Amino acid sequence: MRRVKIVTDSTSDLPFSLLEERGIERVPLHIILGDDSYPDDKRLSSADLFKFADETGTLPKSAAVNEFEFETVFKKLLDDNYDIFFMGISSKLSSTMQNAQTAAEKLGKEHFSIVDSLSLSTGVGLQLLEASDLALNGAGLEEITRHAIEIRPKVQASFVVDTLRYLYMGGRCSRLVSIVGSRLKIKPKLELIGGEIVPTSKFRGKDYIKKYYQQIMESADNIDPRRVFVTHCMTEEAEEVKRLLETEHGFKNIFITEASPTISTHCGPGTLGILFLYK
Repeated sequence: MRRVKIVTDSTSDLPFSLLEERGIERVPLHIILGDDSYPDDKRLSSADLFKFADETGTLPKSAAVNEFEFETVFKKLLDDNYDIFFMGISSKLSSTMQNAQTAAEKLGKEHFSIVDSLSLSTGVGLQLLEASDLALNGAGLEEITRHAIEIRPKVQASFVVDTLRYLYMGGRCSRLVSIVGSRLKIKPKLELIGGEIVPTSKFRGKDYIKKYYQQIMESADNIDPRRVFVTHCMTEEAEEVKRLLETEHGFKNIFITEASPTISTHCGPGTLGILFLYK
C-alpha cells in the first residue's frame, strides 16, 4: 500500500514546527500589497499588513493557490510514490480547493483525495491532524478520507472580533454596520457554518474575549479534550484563555497559534478563537 502524504494550504494555521514534525506539506496562498505579490509563508507578518492598510486605506488582498502551483507540488509527491490527501480553506471562501481538484484530475485522480474542510484556520488544522494521525499509523487514502468526512460536522470553528473595520474594508460588512458597531463597541462572534462565515452573537465592552470564552465553555462537557486551539491575531489574552481552559476545565493539550496573514488581514488585531472538535 502506498504511503499517504497530507497536504494543506497556508490558512490552516498550524505551526511550522508541527507541520515539519508530521511531514505535512504546506502550499501558500498569496498576499497582494498594491502591485506586489508575496507568498503567505511568514515573510510578511500580520502587523505588516495592518500597517499597509493604515497607510493606504486599502486592505491587502489574497489570492488562491493556482493550478500550476498545485501541479508542481503534486507531481513531486507522486514521483516519490505517495498518495495525496489535500484539505485546505473552505471552497466557499476561496478557489484554492477547486484549483487543487483540477490539478489532481489532470494528474490522475486515483492517487488523490481532495476533501473540502468547510472551515478555515485551525478548524482546518484540527481535521488535518486527525488525517495525519491515521497516515502516520499507516492508514490508506480511503480510510483517511472516510474519517475526514465523518469528523467534519464535529468541528467548532469560531472567532470573536475586536473591530469591524477590517471586515468592512474586506467587504464582509456594510459601512453602516461598521460605524454603528464601532460606536456601540460591538464585538461580533463569527462562526463557520456550512463552510461560510456567519455572525452568530454580539458582545460588548473590553471584556469581549472573556464573554466569548464563557459562551463557548457552556458546551465544555461535549468538547473532545485531545486538542484545543486558541488561535489569535495580535492579542495578549491568548495565554490567559489557555490558563482558564486548563484550570477551570482541565484541558491539557492546548495549542496557542497565530492566525496567518491571509486570515488575520480580514479579521483584524484583537481577534481570538477557541477551536476544537465535539465528541
